[in-house]
Amino acid sequence: MEPILTIDIGGTAIKFGVADETGRFLQKGSLPTRIREKGVDAFLADLLSLVRRVRNAFPITGIAVSLAGIVNGDTGELLLPSQFFPGLHRMNLVDFLEKETGLPALCENDVNCAALAEYWQGAGKGAHMLLCMTLGTGIGGALVHEGRLYRGASYAAGEVGQAYLGSSETWENWASVSALLTAAEIKRGLTLGSLTGQEFFAFVEKGEEMETHLLREWVDRWMVGIVSLAWIVNPDRIVIGGGISAQRKLLMPYLKAAFDAKMPAILTPHTTLSLAQFQNDAGMLGALYLYQQRRQEGKNDLTF
Repeated sequence: MEPILTIDIGGTAIKFGVADETGRFLQKGSLPTRIREKGVDAFLADLLSLVRRVRNAFPITGIAVSLAGIVNGDTGELLLPSQFFPGLHRMNLVDFLEKETGLPALCENDVNCAALAEYWQGAGKGAHMLLCMTLGTGIGGALVHEGRLYRGASYAAGEVGQAYLGSSETWENWASVSALLTAAEIKRGLTLGSLTGQEFFAFVEKGEEMETHLLREWVDRWMVGIVSLAWIVNPDRIVIGGGISAQRKLLMPYLKAAFDAKMPAILTPHTTLSLAQFQNDAGMLGALYLYQQRRQEGKNDLTF
């Protein structure tokens, strides 16, 4: 297979890579996401400029896009874009890219792509039922069953952070990394939004009692949701990604302790918990995997 241009559109940066069918990157790079500052037209112009530059250097034969929000994975329509992408509601990126470049394209939710990357080459490799979670500003989720995404009737399956706890609070408001940092800021009397994840975990590494207690309490709260999901989908593999997965050494002992304490005995022999293998490249790799899967099946109106 000729190389594919795979793109991961984030709130601050558009990451891209040219990759072969094995997932080996021939080139990687990034550029700023200017949609909030410059508008939709500038954002689309940046995408087309990127495609032109890459085509001048590589004989790419397709484009695979990962981005935040609820995406109709069959057509490429953005049903509910992330707050980072104003003006893209109901836009069809696949139609736009195919019309402007003449190349077949696909577009998929970023957490779905991360889950596929882990299934293909990472911590979820070979799983029968993979539950992949991302922890950051919010909580994202995705399900991969026997190598295929489970999207749901409205393409919103896995949006677990939106689940309500009680009458008004969502799970991500209660147990996201943002919630953890906010609790630490309040305890330390800091300005809200001033504490970074790296700074918080530096306190934990130093053995600071307050941050260590908050981390243990947060992991316990978060594990309540994981156990609930485990009862519903009964996964054999649970993989945790997002920026927090970079804190592997500090975080894993807390996760394992909470997992062992809260996961029901009937589930634990058949369910493992691990941190994601991929971080910055997860969206690009997963989009590439999905592109290849669609190519083999001739789906999504891709013209090969």
